[in-house]
Amino acid sequence: MEAFYFTLGILTVLIIMGAVGIVSIWNKVSNIENTREDLEDYICDTADDFNTELDKVTNYIENQLSGLEKDVNAESEELGNVIDSKLEQFDDKIEKRLSKIEGSIAKIIVALNV
Repeated sequence: MEAFYFTLGILTVLIIMGAVGIVSIWNKVSNIENTREDLEDYICDTADDFNTELDKVTNYIENQLSGLEKDVNAESEELGNVIDSKLEQFDDKIEKRLSKIEGSIAKIIVALNV
């Protein structure tokens, strides 16, 4: 009978230790799951923050490019106007000189034909 009680005592201790072990493991698994969920939330928040910052940088670059494009267009138009003005002046000078040359040639032809 004593062996039965001794065996029953050992089994009771083993069952209690097993139950404590299972509860301990269950708590650790629960903590790991909570940590995983926290990490997932942190990663999602970080990704959202990164996307927000990336959008800000993209908008800044687009605004800078737009401003640069406007500046280049304005400078290009101004340069075109200056070139047109200079070409008109050059054309006027050439026409005046050609008129003088034509007048001189006409005088020479008239003088030779008289």
